[in-house]
Amino acid sequence: MADIERERRGSVAIIAINRPAKRNALNAAAWQALGDSFVALRSDPAIRAIILTGRGGAFCAGDEIGAFAAVRDDPPARQAYWDAIMACYAAVSASLVPVIAAVSGPCVGGGCTLALRADFRLADATARFGVPPAKLGLVYPADSTQLLAATAGISMARRMLYTGELIDAPAALACGLVSEVVEGDVVEAALCLAEPMIANAPLSIRAAKLACDAMLQGRLAEVAGEIAALSDLADRSADYREGSLAFAQKRKPVFTGR
Repeated sequence: MADIERERRGSVAIIAINRPAKRNALNAAAWQALGDSFVALRSDPAIRAIILTGRGGAFCAGDEIGAFAAVRDDPPARQAYWDAIMACYAAVSASLVPVIAAVSGPCVGGGCTLALRADFRLADATARFGVPPAKLGLVYPADSTQLLAATAGISMARRMLYTGELIDAPAALACGLVSEVVEGDVVEAALCLAEPMIANAPLSIRAAKLACDAMLQGRLAEVAGEIAALSDLADRSADYREGSLAFAQKRKPVFTGR
């Protein structure tokens, strides 16, 4: 049984962490496999959105503490382990299409960081969110702290970081950590959320995602040139011509990403 499962629903890819015995906590190999799954999807133009979820009633309980402890006193092994984690975070953030985290059960530590790297977070009533490094004597990454504060607000970020306590789905909704608490299957809700996005022009979505991510990370000036290049590409694209024609003909456009 694979630790990371991938399936496809039309133009939506579903990536599922499948380590239920560990509450979907990840070891180095699983971090690597998860990151590789996101990297592989960058080269598939047919994919318009990605849903990240977990099997067995858990999203992700973060890093597998025992696996990290086994390499803690071996500097090269510890660095390789950490590199796999950071590469996974970067791969999620670098997705060219919207990423929706569909959260059930624990979403803790590295799992919460994964969810923060998504564009949207949907939760069911069982979802619990937390960042407990202070309970383990560890330090939460600075860029992840920035994302947490930008998403949930500085007061909630401090509460979560200082206490290490979990917050429930209503509290996560109230502070903006999740955009919706859903009834029923959270993956199906994520598919519904993705539906209008995947009908729109991919170049437009890509530029908007790049700008939003950069603003959250305080890097808007760094990506201004890339956004301008995407805008120029969109101006000359077949999708722009299709969108204009569809508007004139009062029909829904069919975008191809070109």
